[in-house]
Amino acid sequence: AADTVVWIPPVTEAPRVDGHVVVESYTGDVPLARFRAALAQAGQRLVRVAVVGDSFIEGDIFTQDLRTLLQEAYGGRGTGYMTIHSEMPGFRRSVRQSSSGWEMRNLHNIGGSDSIRILAGEYGIAGPGATTTYRGTSQAPGTAAWDRTGVLVLARDSCTVEIGTDAGTQAYELAPSHAPQWLEADGTTATATIGCPEGAVVLGTYLDGTSGVAVDCMSGRGNSGLNLRRLNPAMNSAVSYDLIILEFGINALSAEQTEYNAYRAGMEKSVERIRRIWPEADILILGIADRGAKINGAVKSLPTCNAMTEAQRELARRTGTHFYDLRAAQGGENAIVDWRARNLVNADYIHLNHAGGKVLAEEFMEGLRLSLLTTTPDYQ
Repeated sequence: AADTVVWIPPVTEAPRVDGHVVVESYTGDVPLARFRAALAQAGQRLVRVAVVGDSFIEGDIFTQDLRTLLQEAYGGRGTGYMTIHSEMPGFRRSVRQSSSGWEMRNLHNIGGSDSIRILAGEYGIAGPGATTTYRGTSQAPGTAAWDRTGVLVLARDSCTVEIGTDAGTQAYELAPSHAPQWLEADGTTATATIGCPEGAVVLGTYLDGTSGVAVDCMSGRGNSGLNLRRLNPAMNSAVSYDLIILEFGINALSAEQTEYNAYRAGMEKSVERIRRIWPEADILILGIADRGAKINGAVKSLPTCNAMTEAQRELARRTGTHFYDLRAAQGGENAIVDWRARNLVNADYIHLNHAGGKVLAEEFMEGLRLSLLTTTPDYQ
């Protein structure tokens, strides 16, 4: 509830082409130049996209449909990155996951001196008999099976890790190492089981095709994105990216705060750390989606949404990256009321449901398609 509020008017109107919001490039080049070059090679190699964010994309909402649309356009299969353990595995529709024996470290319980700072924001420590199984689903053509099962393991001691697929089980003997080791089982499969000895650390599993597009959903409840300032390059170098999309801001937004310069400055450090680790990747800042608040008895857009949106746009300007106005794509001021009436967001007037994620992914994909057709730099 917010009964005493100050409405912040919009500063910049989102650019549109054929009625669709498009990507703003502040790179000095055409929008997403590196990503479009990678897509031109999608028939010969795997093009990897990371969508890193908060609970807005939890359960693969939005990203599952974006993945499907990209794979329909450019090829690919599989769900990409998967956490080794999930407390709510049934919430995600794109893959079925069951696991036991893992102790998870994430934003809420990671120690200040912990050096395992990775893009996904969480990792698992194996207890006795720790296992995880992934199964394909019929949610989309690309989720029924995949061609390559990768596991990123940090072995503090000598150990044996097993990867079981439809073709059988392979054992991998690992020597102690301070760097993550990439394990891979090739071959088309609809299931994969990871077995680790006690003490082994798994940074993630990757269910991929051998070409086309992979979209990694990396969500962290309560995450503002500021933790990315502490990413450890040594822990992240094993996986390369062509596009990194940052979906944050909702957890730093409030009715009382009318400017977000300090948050923007902190996120500048996060973006620069990401650029240091993945210098060949395009970076895209997603503006916040619309958020509702009860004002004088009626639900409307939270009046400070425009301030956060402009801070995120300024973040893209200052870091020479890209920006996409997600809130404008939803419909702008008070769009959240319409989306709730259409049963596309939950009763909290913040989070998408699966139906809303699909609608938003389709709109974003159209804006992305139009942006990739642009042949001149813009918004310099």
